[in-house]
Amino acid sequence: MLDDTSRLKDANAPLRRLRMLLLPSIRWQPNWDAFTFGAYPDPTLMYDLLASEHAIDTTLIDPLGLPWNPFAGRHQVLGGLDPVRAMTILTRHRDADLVLACFEPGAVALLALRRLAGFRAPIAVVEIGLTENWKLRERLLNFVVPRADAIYPLGSNQVEYIHQRWHTAADVRFIHQHVDAEFYQPSVAVADGPVLSVGNDHGRDFPTLLAAFAGLDATLLLKSSLVAPDAAPPNVQVVRERLDAHAYRELFRQAPFVVVPLHPMLTASGIGTMLEAMAMGKPLIVSDSPGIRDYVAHDETALVVPCGDAPALRGAIERLLREPDTRARLGAAARRFVERHCTYAAHVAKLAAALRDLVPG
Repeated sequence: MLDDTSRLKDANAPLRRLRMLLLPSIRWQPNWDAFTFGAYPDPTLMYDLLASEHAIDTTLIDPLGLPWNPFAGRHQVLGGLDPVRAMTILTRHRDADLVLACFEPGAVALLALRRLAGFRAPIAVVEIGLTENWKLRERLLNFVVPRADAIYPLGSNQVEYIHQRWHTAADVRFIHQHVDAEFYQPSVAVADGPVLSVGNDHGRDFPTLLAAFAGLDATLLLKSSLVAPDAAPPNVQVVRERLDAHAYRELFRQAPFVVVPLHPMLTASGIGTMLEAMAMGKPLIVSDSPGIRDYVAHDETALVVPCGDAPALRGAIERLLREPDTRARLGAAARRFVERHCTYAAHVAKLAAALRDLVPG
C-alpha cells in the first residue's frame, strides 16, 4: 500500500509523452501551412496546447489526392475513407500511441485492418455524423461505432442515443465544441445594424425565419447559399458569396443579435455560428433543437424558441429589438459560457483527459 509521500510523488510525476495521429476527412495541411496570426481562427493552437500543456504530440495525416486515393475529389464522407492513408499508417506509424479521426470516415480502413495488421493503438472518433436517412453514412456508422475505442460527440443527447442504437463498449463522452475566442472577441454593435443569421447546412430552418421576419420594422442580413434573394421579404438582404474571415467576422460585429433557426436534429447543427456569436458577446435567438441544448439556457445565455414556430420566433425577435438591456445581459452571459466551456484551452483539457484514459499506463 502506497504511503502519502508515494501518492504525492505519483501525482506530481511528469506526464508520459504520447504521439497521436490526427486523421481529418478533408485536407487540413494547406490551411495550417497558410496560417498567419490574426488572419483567421487559428487551426493549430489546439494541437499546440495538447503538446505544451498535456504532453500529447500530434502528427497530422491528411487524406491523399488522386491517383492514390480513389475517392479523392468526391464528398468528404467518401474522400476521408482513403485506404492508402490507412496502409501508410499501418506500415510507417506503428509506434503511435493513439489515433483521433475527425468524423467516422477516417477510422473505417484502420478499424477494418488493425487486427489483421496487429495495430494496437486505440482509435477514437470525434464528432460523428449521426443520420437515419443517408444509407451510405448509416453503413459507415454501423461499422465504425461498435469497433471504435472511443466516440466524442458534441452533444450529451448523442451519448445515450449512441449507446442505445449500437450497444457499444466504447468510451462515449460528450465534449463541448470549441471556438477561437481570441479571434472572435466581444464587440459593440453598429447603431441600427441588421440582425444576422448565417449558415449553409441543411439543419437550418430558414423558411421559418423568413416567415417570422416578414413585415417587421427591422432588417435581416442572411448569409447563406441556401436562400435565393428573390425568395426573401423586402427587409431581408441575402448574401450568397463567400467572405474572407475578417469580412465574415464584421457581419457579427455589426449585428445587434444573431438568430439561428434550426430543424430538430440529433447533431449539433448550427453550433459553429452559435459559438462565434457567443464568443463575440452577441445575444442569440436559437431554435430548441436537441443537439444544441448543452450550449444555451433560455433567458440566461439565449432566447430559445420551439423549432418551426414562426410566431414564437417573431416574438423573440421583437423582444430583443425593443430590449437593449436584455441583449446586453444575454451577450455577456454567452461570452462567459464560452470562456468556461468552449475556448481552445477548455476543450483541449477535456479532450486530453479523455485521450489519456484510452492509453494503458
